[in-house]
Amino acid sequence: MATRKTGIWADLLYPFTHWNWKVSLLTALLRGLACVGILRHLQAPIRWHFGLVEAAFVLCTCGFFSAVQQQTLRIGREALAWLACVIAVPLSSLACDAGLHFWLDGRNTSRLGAAALTFTVLSATMHWHMIRNGALLVGDGAHSLATDLRRIPRLVGAYFAAPIVWIGKTARPTMRRTAAEERAVA
Repeated sequence: MATRKTGIWADLLYPFTHWNWKVSLLTALLRGLACVGILRHLQAPIRWHFGLVEAAFVLCTCGFFSAVQQQTLRIGREALAWLACVIAVPLSSLACDAGLHFWLDGRNTSRLGAAALTFTVLSATMHWHMIRNGALLVGDGAHSLATDLRRIPRLVGAYFAAPIVWIGKTARPTMRRTAAEERAVA
């Protein structure tokens, strides 16, 4: 994707002018419900309270970080854009989230470390796949939420099929070379 020249103020304000309400809303719903499900050993009012607090926090922060991830589409070098979108931005978001949990819950949050890190990177790779394919964007090139929701199942399928497709493409030249070598020997 070509790099578009913009002013420094437009770049700095991008996370605010392109606050990603779509990703924020979907993530808040999913994380809130996940918290309720994970805390099933607690009484229902406590679970729902924690789920609502988690959803509110995500609504406040996720749109900003998702806009920054969308902004990485403007980076000319693919590897650098991927690194920023999948590693730098999500880990910054996770650090803010972990800092708040640590402040509120103390050392009890340390158990979430590896699981949260793994889930964050995996979900960031899926988000990268979605935005690279034009879904869940706001501003330029955006579609309606309904259109994005209709596209998500196909994009999720393509996301999980990508490693298999890559292996097939990688193996094909090797298989052709082997067949050509066998014909040359015969």
